[in-house]
Amino acid sequence: MKAKKWGIRLALLLVPVCLLALFSGQVPVSPLGLFQGGWTPLEVNVLWNLRLPRLLLGLGTGAALGASGTALQGIFGNPLADPGILGVTGGASLGAVLLLLTGLPQKVYWFLPLGAFAGAALASLLVGILGSRGHDRVKLLLSGVAVSLFCGALTSGLLSFAPDAVMRQYFFWTLGNLGVGTWQQVRWLLPPLFGVLGILCLWGRQLNVLSLGEEQALSLGMDAPFWRKLFLGWLSLLMGLAVCAGGNIGFVGLLVPHCLRLLTGPDHRSLLPLSALGGGIFLVFCDTLGRLLLPGGEIRVGIVTALFGAPYFLWLLCRKK
Repeated sequence: MKAKKWGIRLALLLVPVCLLALFSGQVPVSPLGLFQGGWTPLEVNVLWNLRLPRLLLGLGTGAALGASGTALQGIFGNPLADPGILGVTGGASLGAVLLLLTGLPQKVYWFLPLGAFAGAALASLLVGILGSRGHDRVKLLLSGVAVSLFCGALTSGLLSFAPDAVMRQYFFWTLGNLGVGTWQQVRWLLPPLFGVLGILCLWGRQLNVLSLGEEQALSLGMDAPFWRKLFLGWLSLLMGLAVCAGGNIGFVGLLVPHCLRLLTGPDHRSLLPLSALGGGIFLVFCDTLGRLLLPGGEIRVGIVTALFGAPYFLWLLCRKK
């Protein structure tokens, strides 16, 4: 019942958050204009070509981050697991930058998410090998930090040889940015992203068993290593798509799942879709807040999520110590 109630509340919260995102920004657009003779061509262009793609990409990216955080926390049995903290988004960014250096994404757009997926897959595999043995929280975190720093160092080294155009594009990956979203990105990224989300939500029962620990999962007849690898593979694809859509955005996959787990319980059959919905709402809200806090400009969404998520992470780390 708790999950159902919070699902209704989040669905109701989604409406005002989306309206605020659509009608807030440097170009003032009133929702009442629809009933007062219509919007001007400039307002229609802003709404249709700028804010609506940005809103859709924000919802998709946030949903991917929220669901990924929930799944990773279940797989590792650790509430501190997060795609950013575990180096998965760093690996995706490294893969994307490698492809940007080749110039291939300018010819075939699908090469960019493919590179991000490969980087995320390698990073998650490495963290899974180093940090999952014994379910040691500190070891998991240190493994994620090490992989993240390693990916960051490789990325910085590659960029030292990169032309200025690639350097400018790299700012997109470092701070997170939904402001450059286009309908091309919506068409190419969101259908597979929501498809992967749907598959993960169907596996809530398996994630419940996996979160009990490998020994107990095996005693219940589950092939735990197989399911862990399967989850990590799909999560790598999901994070690759999310990084291509919104850049390297942290803490959404930590804060949203943990809060919803406290509110609704640990059942992943409901927690996965709720985290996806909550992640989308939270990211769109942070993106809108970044525009409202700096008139005439905007604060990158990755900075805003870090302002919320970093204190929460430190509190959670001290609480679980």
